[in-house]
Amino acid sequence: MDFKRVYTSSKAYIVLLIVALVLLVTTASMTYLQIINMQKSSESIKHTLQVYNGISNLTTHYSQAESEEFRNKLLKTGGASQDFIAYRQEGLAIIDSLKVLTQDNPLQIDRLNSLSVLLERLYKQLQLLEAVNFKNTQEAQSYTQSQKMKVSGTLYHIRSIKSDMLVTAQQLMHERKSKYDSYKSLAPLTLLALTFVALLVFILSFIRIYKNKLRFRESEAFLKNILATTDNVVNYYEPIFDADNKIIDFKIIYANDCNRDYFGLEPDEMMGKTVLEIFPFLKGSEAFSKFKISYNSQEKVSFDIEVNMNDSHMWFQSFVTPLSDGILITARNSTAEEETKQVQLAFKKRLENQNLKLLDNRAFLSNIFKSISHVVMNFKCIRDAEGKIIDFKILFVNDRINPITGDIPEELKNKKLSQVFTNIFENGVFNHLVNAVELNKPEEYEVSHEKNGQIFWFHATAIKFGDGVTVTTRDITEEKERANQLLKVNEQLIIRNSILSDAESIAKIGSFLWYVDSDVSDFSENLFHLLGYQTNEFKSSFKTFKKFIHPEDLNMVEKKYAQALKSLKPNEYTYRVITKQGDVKYFKTNGQFINKENKTVMIGVVQDVTHSIVAEENLRKSNLELLQSNAELESFNRVASHDLQEPLRKIQLFISRIEDMESDRFSNKGKTYFEKVKTGGRRMQSLIQNLLAYSRIDSSKTDFENIDLNHVLEKITEDLNTNIKDTNAQINTDKLPEIKGIFFQMEQLFSNLISNALKYKNTVEIPVIQIKYEKVLATNIPKLFVTIGKEYHKISIIDNGIGFDEVYAEKIFEVFQRLHQKSEYSGTGIGLAICKKIVENHSGYMHAKGKLGEGAQFIIYLPV
Repeated sequence: MDFKRVYTSSKAYIVLLIVALVLLVTTASMTYLQIINMQKSSESIKHTLQVYNGISNLTTHYSQAESEEFRNKLLKTGGASQDFIAYRQEGLAIIDSLKVLTQDNPLQIDRLNSLSVLLERLYKQLQLLEAVNFKNTQEAQSYTQSQKMKVSGTLYHIRSIKSDMLVTAQQLMHERKSKYDSYKSLAPLTLLALTFVALLVFILSFIRIYKNKLRFRESEAFLKNILATTDNVVNYYEPIFDADNKIIDFKIIYANDCNRDYFGLEPDEMMGKTVLEIFPFLKGSEAFSKFKISYNSQEKVSFDIEVNMNDSHMWFQSFVTPLSDGILITARNSTAEEETKQVQLAFKKRLENQNLKLLDNRAFLSNIFKSISHVVMNFKCIRDAEGKIIDFKILFVNDRINPITGDIPEELKNKKLSQVFTNIFENGVFNHLVNAVELNKPEEYEVSHEKNGQIFWFHATAIKFGDGVTVTTRDITEEKERANQLLKVNEQLIIRNSILSDAESIAKIGSFLWYVDSDVSDFSENLFHLLGYQTNEFKSSFKTFKKFIHPEDLNMVEKKYAQALKSLKPNEYTYRVITKQGDVKYFKTNGQFINKENKTVMIGVVQDVTHSIVAEENLRKSNLELLQSNAELESFNRVASHDLQEPLRKIQLFISRIEDMESDRFSNKGKTYFEKVKTGGRRMQSLIQNLLAYSRIDSSKTDFENIDLNHVLEKITEDLNTNIKDTNAQINTDKLPEIKGIFFQMEQLFSNLISNALKYKNTVEIPVIQIKYEKVLATNIPKLFVTIGKEYHKISIIDNGIGFDEVYAEKIFEVFQRLHQKSEYSGTGIGLAICKKIVENHSGYMHAKGKLGEGAQFIIYLPV
């Protein structure tokens, strides 16, 4: 592109400046300012004279009312004659003209306002005066005389105000005449001063123009450098017109080096030739039509184009921008993206096969959950505005919860954990779950549960999964009872110096007696056996026992040991040991401190819980595999849904081409069928887009930000401006609040609801949409749902459209549920389902009210 076309040379600037300077010195310096100032003064004097004339006309007008003959003539028909009407309109016209002439003088305007009142009073008094002329009584004559005095009084006030206006006009005439005289005397000096000022301005202008020229040259060099280094094809075309002023081709004015890289065309050889000469395959193409549309409409246009040149197959994403007298083409090579789509199609088949396997695995894991004796639960974190965990949401519970709590798993889903287990904050369970998530470490704990007056004990393992936790729980009531019983038995055996080693062997439990001060210990026979040794094969002591503890657990055991010694309250904990044979076992230790012969002694039991731990780990892995399978299944569904759009776009593309090239050859029936195909394609595209929008709404709060709903509503009304104007709709709204949320979801929520109100309008009334707002307490929300705060924003969107039967108030929020045939109203039946899911994603609640033929209300509650 020849950038020098947009500026002239320095010589041209100098010539223009000299010519302008000569013209300024020879003409403007002699007459311009003097003429302007004197003209303004003469206009002011003329204006004052017009005021004089107006006041004179006013004087003539009201003076006529003093004439008895004139009154009789005007009012001979009771004040309704054409002469009286003309007389009154003449007075009003004089007042209006004077108001226009004196609009820059507030004092005169006030006087004219008073005159308007007085003239109206005069007209009424004249009418009242004539009204009694037909009554020849003494009382009528007296009344007539009184009215004439009132008329005279009104005329007196009018003359007084008129006199004041004349005095003011005379003062203005004197001032403006003095100003006119001053202009006549100062004009020569002013003209001379202006000449020198203008000369200085032109010199400075020339300097600035020259500097701007230098800066423009620098910008030109910078722009050329960008065009030379960009990876995009950048061409500039100017249109070529035929005799009918229609575009038949484009002339290539500029082409960058990327034309050589992608098409093998030299930019210098391209410039000056036509587009169809260089790119003949564009003739009659959609791309060429886009060129013409962009130039004619002066709007930016974008499209994708497939190019086959020099044995190369390429795709380009093109943007056409109107620029000066032509269009600027920017084309980005998107071949890699298109090839990626082909690769995705290959993966699609593999994903379908994988989906079948995932379904089999899901069924398999479901059977596992039903057959095992453990309770398996999965919770999702509920966080406050600062990101702190305040509760958990139940996502999954297997059937083993029913015998324990009596709850049905499906009824527990999506409830808060604290709502089902009300004491989780007091018994420490909540802290264990939070630690598992925040520290990303498995957390083990024991918890009790009372049912029918009986206490049951459970051992739970909490493991972080995503932004939540998976908990595996098993009943250890019998183990707890056995351990407690063994502690009692063990104490009695110490006193009686007898140990029931057979019972320990059956329960895989060993016992010990540890004198803390001397580190002297007494291990039971089965404790030696659990470690893979014969009875008393080594000297028992805590120091010796620590050698069997797994190195990774030794630090934890020593901390527990130190805490127990400090508080003399041992904690139950689980750790790993390595036996004599090299086997790794899981031991759980518990006990109590007693005082024996003034010595601190710990009596404890050690239980081999390896089998339980392994079972829990296997269950945990199965649970993770199930959750991962579900995630992969959801991912596949999203990919599959998205890929549906690619063949649909090609169908629509070929429909468009057939319509452009073959539509004039269709029969009437063929045109009808073809229109149905187009409509079906559009509905399919809308359906897929709505399905994708519905599937992308999740419960993640990571994207929440402060949103002013007033700004959201402004954007929506701007987007729907054409539809609003076409329907003559009125939208009345209260001031809306600021909330925490996701902007595009709020935008989609209001867009869907307002679009529905416009779509389902009443055919006999202008659509009126009211958006009302108030803040309410959570207890005032009509529907029972899990609240997260004391107050909620209540937003009601009310229309006067066709409404609906109240029995369908819940059905309309279901996916693919429609109350009308698609031939009556367009749509996919997903819009309101998306709205409800968005509100629930923001921890809110949404419901609808309606009456057939009278309109609908959609009420939204969002947390404050």
